Amino acid sequence: MECAEGRSAGFTLIELMIALSLVALLLTVAIPSYQSLRQEQMVKAATQAVYTDIMLLKSEAIKRNRTLQFIIFNSGTSNWCYRISIDGDSSCASCSDTCSSLEGRKGADASEFPGIILTGSYAESASNTRPITFSPRRGTLPSGNITVTSSNASMKVITSNLGRVRTCAVSSVIGEVACN
Repeated sequence: MECAEGRSAGFTLIELMIALSLVALLLTVAIPSYQSLRQEQMVKAATQAVYTDIMLLKSEAIKRNRTLQFIIFNSGTSNWCYRISIDGDSSCASCSDTCSSLEGRKGADASEFPGIILTGSYAESASNTRPITFSPRRGTLPSGNITVTSSNASMKVITSNLGRVRTCAVSSVIGEVACN
């Protein structure tokens, strides 16, 4: 009886090292792309939150026949926040105040959108806030914009004094209309 010695199944050390080096190469290319995509999506989410709250305040001002405010605190810094104020709520003076709420929305904080900077172009008040006042008369508001920025993406929420609100991309953001 003859004993046939065959090769056992498995990988050699060289094959394993080649496979691991290919995986490492793919990861070094993929991780930066993923991080920039994540920041872009964070900018889109923050812009959508601002847009949604502005549209809510606009319609609520008309519905309630009251003046409402969208107040930006710490504009242009990494610890920004914005709050909703009904009839000039005097208790709404900082990010730590809860202020008013409409349909469960009270505003947003930088902690919800890490790495994002929110900057308002509206006139700054004496208390270093940037209030945007919504008139009950056809939902008009002052013209200006709110820029939402990360390290590699930037979008704006633009308002006109006629009450129009729109979003656009300052830098190239996939699937968004570019600002003119």
